[in-house]
Amino acid sequence: MDFLQVNYDKYNKIWTGQKMSSLYNMEDNSLGRILFTQMKMHPSKVIQIDDIDGKVSTNQEMLSLAIRFALYLKGRRMASEDIIGIAARNTTYLTPVVLGCLFNGTPFHAVNPNFQEASIAHCFAITKPPIIFCDGRDYKKIHTTTKSFKPEIYTISEHVEGVPTVMDLFVPNQMEYFYAPENPTLGSEQTIAILCSSGTTGLPKAVTLPGGKLMPDHHFLNADDVVFVSSGIDWVSGLSCLVSNCYAGFTRIISSKPFSASYFVELVKKYKISMTFLAPMHVVALNECTDFRAENVSTIREVQVGGGYVSEENFKKLQKVMPKAIIVFIYGITEVGVIAGKFGIVHGKAVGKIIPNVQVQIIDDDGKRLGPNEVGEIVAKMPCRWSGYYGNPIETQRIMDSMGWIRTGDFGYIDDEGYMFIVDRKKDILKYRSLHYWPGEIENAIRELPEVADCCVVGIFDDRVGDVPGALVIRRKGSKLTEQQIIDHVKTRLVEPEKQLHNGVYFVEDLPQNNNGKVVKREVRELFKTLMAQNLDR
Repeated sequence: MDFLQVNYDKYNKIWTGQKMSSLYNMEDNSLGRILFTQMKMHPSKVIQIDDIDGKVSTNQEMLSLAIRFALYLKGRRMASEDIIGIAARNTTYLTPVVLGCLFNGTPFHAVNPNFQEASIAHCFAITKPPIIFCDGRDYKKIHTTTKSFKPEIYTISEHVEGVPTVMDLFVPNQMEYFYAPENPTLGSEQTIAILCSSGTTGLPKAVTLPGGKLMPDHHFLNADDVVFVSSGIDWVSGLSCLVSNCYAGFTRIISSKPFSASYFVELVKKYKISMTFLAPMHVVALNECTDFRAENVSTIREVQVGGGYVSEENFKKLQKVMPKAIIVFIYGITEVGVIAGKFGIVHGKAVGKIIPNVQVQIIDDDGKRLGPNEVGEIVAKMPCRWSGYYGNPIETQRIMDSMGWIRTGDFGYIDDEGYMFIVDRKKDILKYRSLHYWPGEIENAIRELPEVADCCVVGIFDDRVGDVPGALVIRRKGSKLTEQQIIDHVKTRLVEPEKQLHNGVYFVEDLPQNNNGKVVKREVRELFKTLMAQNLDR
């Protein structure tokens, strides 16, 4: 069976990935019950090692703590309609908190602990979790940003004197020996987690994740593998790794340190890591690292890459250092999950073929379905229906229709062989150093200056960091406003590093517009690139 076989319905103009059934019937099972069953099969298997404190954890140890936490939630009468908040890095006791939520059927809202206060406040204000778990270093930030609804806050690591800790909740209970996870109420469509995504505007949305989407069928890992994924559970890649870890029983290496190429190589050598997931900026960093040599990473047999564009040149450099490793590129969005993928450096700039059980349409601006090699917006549908953005039905309706088709915001096409290509982004959301930003927010800050007549912010792609923000500005007649004044003003209004004008400001007389007077971002981007090149030539 061809894992990435694609079928095309020429009458309805729908591409469908290979149909594959799940090993478990998700309509009668919850993800928590499945993981519980898998972990009980091999109680002495080491499934997690924390590189920071050296703590080694087995299935049985994790199960015991997770069951105690689940019983705590049940004792609080928390169920599937309640939400737990988490803003924490990968440390030993984060895993049983996540598992306990899955066992009890209580969704958790995971927020990046590195977010600035304004973003954290906005995210948790959407779900208002009555309990939030965080690292001690972020306690003050979480306490300050959630004062409006006053949740109970527990530290998971780096504990603070006088603040309750997660250890207080791992209380031995006689009932833990007879424990069984809660029955699902909505089968595969039941929301088990909530992550953050920018949606079609710049403010973070609370993306619900159904259990069926995280069911780790068809992965290529086994219990002998050693896996390292640097992303936390607030990213689909990090959460999927934790779930697959408990399902397949491989050993997961965790660390609360931020990713660096030299540290990654150190971990590979120390633990003989066999599989990893890399963001595009990680690939570039490794290719520039002198320690990234074949003899130091010879144990790696699979590398998954996703989360943005990677040049063919960087893929080839990666493959040259690891000639025996399979490099898997995956394309997807938080709202849908993985949509397409490919094994190895094949078919040029294609992001891959549609993965099993996913359907795709290509549509034009009027919603008309397009055929092979015709460029339009990529629209995808997964087998289990998505519940949308938590507490935001309007934005949900903008991105998903009544049949469950979800707009990706990416322009692309599918060729005659079933390979998907991305040619541009329709939605105005960009990513700098793995952090999303909305150009409109930066534009609004610039427009506060009375000497600005109009402006447009674009992201210029850079392999190392992603979409680097820069602005084209029209000054009012007679204005002597300078580039530095605009950069400084943005810095005072927006503190986040991803929202700074790292590519500078260029002054223009007009902005490219269509016949309706709407600014054409694609042409603005090309104009900005031209001005950058002219500036470099001086």
